[in-house]
Amino acid sequence: MAPDGRGGDSCFVSLFCGSCAVESRVRGFARKILNDKHQYLIAMYHGLQCGWTPPETVSPEQYQYLREHRAENPVLAGFVGFGCSFGGKWFGGYARNAEGTNYAAQSRRSLLRDMETLMDAEFICGDYRAVPIPPGAVIYADPPYNNTTGYGGEKFDTGEFWAAMRLLADTGHRVYVSEQEAPPDITCVWEKPFTRTLDRNKNNQFVVMERLFYLPPREE
Repeated sequence: MAPDGRGGDSCFVSLFCGSCAVESRVRGFARKILNDKHQYLIAMYHGLQCGWTPPETVSPEQYQYLREHRAENPVLAGFVGFGCSFGGKWFGGYARNAEGTNYAAQSRRSLLRDMETLMDAEFICGDYRAVPIPPGAVIYADPPYNNTTGYGGEKFDTGEFWAAMRLLADTGHRVYVSEQEAPPDITCVWEKPFTRTLDRNKNNQFVVMERLFYLPPREE
């Protein structure tokens, strides 16, 4: 479930755009501002907007080289670091399986498909609390889950996050948050169970409940 624009003249702001799986499916907005604090991820999106095309194959040797020399090619590093890693974790290990799946080609197809609706988006890189938000914008946030760490290994402050979302709603924005849980006074408008995998052989799986929460603007 993704937020929709009203009248086609509003702005959609994503505070943690990540893979843009949701952002690429959002419709009805005249403007999209997509933020993420990961500089290599945003470099990749800027490269795609300028005509760069991801490779169809990435060898283990290429993966390791980019892992150690990522600053030499931030655009390619952004693609390989996520798209060719196990579980999509930033340089979390070269993705491979017994079936010989080509993860680079798989990620390339998915990324190019999603970018079809994002070529005019405004990609920015920074802290979610510093994103410039136009008046009346619809805001979507998919933060690191409570009690988990962010890209840099630092623990994400969930309490501070919810305080920031309440402030945005209080100043006239419609705020949607993708999380597993929220403070009890915040409304869940959608939920669905998903299976997660912890290891490469899919032996360690568990089910989590994904939820979408809504904080209405103060005047509603």
